[in-house]
Amino acid sequence: MPKVSVIMACHNSSRYLDEAISSVLSQTLDDLELILIDDCSTDNTLAIAMRYQVDDDRIAVISMPKKTGPAAARNAGIRAAKGEWLGILDSDDVAMPTRFEEQMNLANSEQDLVLIASNTISIDKNGLEIKEHKYPIDHKALIRNLYTLQAFPSHSSMVYRRDVVENLIGFNSRYASAEDYDLWLRLSETGNFASLDKPLVKIRRHEQNISHLEGGKLGIRLGVVAVTCHFLRIHGYPDPLTSNDEKTWQKFVAWIDGRIVEEEYFERREAWTEARAEYFTEANQLSGAFRFATCLLQSGHAVSLILGKIFGSSLPKRLAQEWMK
Repeated sequence: MPKVSVIMACHNSSRYLDEAISSVLSQTLDDLELILIDDCSTDNTLAIAMRYQVDDDRIAVISMPKKTGPAAARNAGIRAAKGEWLGILDSDDVAMPTRFEEQMNLANSEQDLVLIASNTISIDKNGLEIKEHKYPIDHKALIRNLYTLQAFPSHSSMVYRRDVVENLIGFNSRYASAEDYDLWLRLSETGNFASLDKPLVKIRRHEQNISHLEGGKLGIRLGVVAVTCHFLRIHGYPDPLTSNDEKTWQKFVAWIDGRIVEEEYFERREAWTEARAEYFTEANQLSGAFRFATCLLQSGHAVSLILGKIFGSSLPKRLAQEWMK
């Protein structure tokens, strides 16, 4: 049994797949397996995966019979996994050579962990580094950010305890582009989180990223839904997600969508983005700060935005409280 089973869901991934696979095979921890799941690609993704499988017996390839999306594809990989831990790496990202060794060292020293992540470096489509992204390292701070929709480590930097994920029945496809957020919340109900304070993964930013769907709004909307459902669960209320009635679920999602509109949630996010753009258009920091502040004030959201950056969003918790009434 390998220590880590690396799950890599692929769909039309041929451009970056060689680099992603090579980054796993060159890890300083060789006690691992790599499970490649091809989700009905129309390019030569499957051929690339099969080529690597021939050369390395640590690789298993799964070809999905029909296109299912990332959640179901990853679940197929989880069912095939043999490792104590599940490592996630998207097919366009790159793992640093010591990633899994360092994460397993932490897992061995802290037995109550169910999720371990790390800082990341974002890169462009050509592999050029953009910036390092830092995250909290302890459980309490990570959970606070998770609950308030603040900065949280990338899915591609994480390892999960396999037995816990299997008990939770993996990813839920109902959450579309927020299935990772839902899984993190359910994992938080079972054990502790940690993140290493160093970048162990390079996250590629390009126009085909799933997170770009609807300008990222779909993932944010369903992230709010996921946190709201989590608050309902931990307070002993029925989770709308578990309803077998699709109409009940859609009614709940529509209600949350309506409340997001009432809160002008996306308008506030766009105001912050525009203000930041004003700051970076100026070479002089002082004049940039003046343009930033002016833009915020003109948006009418200055106070709520500043409080949100300090404390995060209280929207999911308030929505759960409203629903419980």
